[in-house]
Amino acid sequence: LDLQDLKNMKNELALHLCLSENTRNFSKKALSKSDKRRIKKYPNLLNSSTFKISRSLKVGAKRRSKFCMSHKNGCAGILFGKGKFGLDIELLKPRDFEAVMRFCFSEGELKIYKSSKNKILVFYQIYTAKEAILKAENLGFSELGSVDITKSAYTMKHFVVNDLFMVCIIFKGKKDIIKIFYE
Repeated sequence: LDLQDLKNMKNELALHLCLSENTRNFSKKALSKSDKRRIKKYPNLLNSSTFKISRSLKVGAKRRSKFCMSHKNGCAGILFGKGKFGLDIELLKPRDFEAVMRFCFSEGELKIYKSSKNKILVFYQIYTAKEAILKAENLGFSELGSVDITKSAYTMKHFVVNDLFMVCIIFKGKKDIIKIFYE
């Protein structure tokens, strides 16, 4: 995918997904002002390979088009295109699902979860969709409980990477192709 491909994107979203721990393209000098402030406040971020990978992807994409980023434990992604869209990545792991659901799941979402056979997978499908919507709508994490995927106008696409990560892409309107690139 090159710059010309990105300029020609109309009804496409392009996802660049990086699964490696390769941080050779990271440059502290290339960070945005907000990321530099974040590092000043949380200096340990510079020890996080996932943070470095996601910021390397961000530097490459910010000159191209609108984008949304997500990263979790060795997997970083950036989604770019036009229109309203969001991306979230979560590590598939056991956790206190009940506490999270009490905090932020609607009755409709709870019903979907309770009727599912694969509870872990469905939990993460709902949770990643909620977080991706937060990003698309530019809302804070405190609004997670107000997002209800059962009443959402967004289209949601989920996939699992390497049996470890749930990736959710959400978007409005028609998107003909979702391109996925692994590095």
